Amino acid sequence: MPKKIALLGKYYPLEGGNAARTYWLGRGLAKRGHEVHIIADRPEAGGEYRSQGEGKPSEKLPNFFVHRPAYEIPWHIPESDDQSLALLDLTLDVIKKHNIEILDTGYLTPYGIVGHIAARITGVKHVVRHGVSDVEGFFKKGALNSLLQGTIKSADAVITDERYADTFKPLNGNTYIQHQYIVDTDSFAIPYAGGEKKHLAYVGKINYYWDRKDLRQISDHMHNLVDRYECTCVCQGIGLQEIQKALGKNTISEYAWPGFMAPWEMPRFLSRVDALFIFEKPAPHSPVSNLAMEALCAGAGIITNYAGFQKDYEEIISINNNQVLLINPAELFATSSAITNWLSKKWVRKPAIQKTSFSDYMAANGKIYEDLGDTHLLNMDVYK
Repeated sequence: MPKKIALLGKYYPLEGGNAARTYWLGRGLAKRGHEVHIIADRPEAGGEYRSQGEGKPSEKLPNFFVHRPAYEIPWHIPESDDQSLALLDLTLDVIKKHNIEILDTGYLTPYGIVGHIAARITGVKHVVRHGVSDVEGFFKKGALNSLLQGTIKSADAVITDERYADTFKPLNGNTYIQHQYIVDTDSFAIPYAGGEKKHLAYVGKINYYWDRKDLRQISDHMHNLVDRYECTCVCQGIGLQEIQKALGKNTISEYAWPGFMAPWEMPRFLSRVDALFIFEKPAPHSPVSNLAMEALCAGAGIITNYAGFQKDYEEIISINNNQVLLINPAELFATSSAITNWLSKKWVRKPAIQKTSFSDYMAANGKIYEDLGDTHLLNMDVYK
């Protein structure tokens, strides 16, 4: 039975995997008949990590809505933008005006906490999801401990994955285990749209520790291959000017440097990319990249220096033969030759297959919502 669902979390123009997950989850729910309301930050949130892409998806769904705080908090002492209060106020308004049955929050801080407070005020069913940095950086370190403990313990459902099952199950008996992200393959596995020259790309944040991401080595390889291939760096962040200065004007002028794009632009971009560089070895608690999954499902190849790449994805995706090229980036000319040989003779573009389909993923989420039972909103006349 269709539900009225509010998704509160990171969302475009904020970049990153959690913001993309909010969009694809919301779109998937709307396509299956639910009324979906995205509750998001003001457009200027995110600073240097704010996407520059198309502001709205070209596809218009009549049951998919986006709400943002309509005003800035007036200046006051102590000075603070009080973004969480603006989100809470907006969330209460959306619940009341649209008779929301389920409030699904996608990241613990501040969205999960805001959802917890809104649920206590309104009686709406609260589903808690999380990312990685919020669990590792806040929850496990005891930051905002009372609020986060209360958020988890009082939630109507918690959705986590195998990594964090032992963290959340003791706190909430209604804990569900899912993969953190499943690709909407109907959107990503679209026909190849590349040009005459094959296309190599890098996509990611350029933050203050960009030198740890092997970005210089990726740039060196692009520099060595740019006469044969189209090369693109889709990146943004506080370290962008620093790395461009370090690389020099001649190098950075050789290939395109567009800013972050919206989640709905990524399928079209990946349809034009033959191979994606993923050099950064993932953190132990975050072995899987949403972007890598999207690229694999789109049929792009992966060029990596991480020997454990395929093992990290084996439970989620059946990667095709020769879809991943393992290289030693220190051997510049040998590696350039290996990339050329791989692209021209070994790798034939073919979308990888997920072991859990997007349709099954959406059905599992619908079942969680259905199992929560009916919602009986409290009297909210005092908030008029």
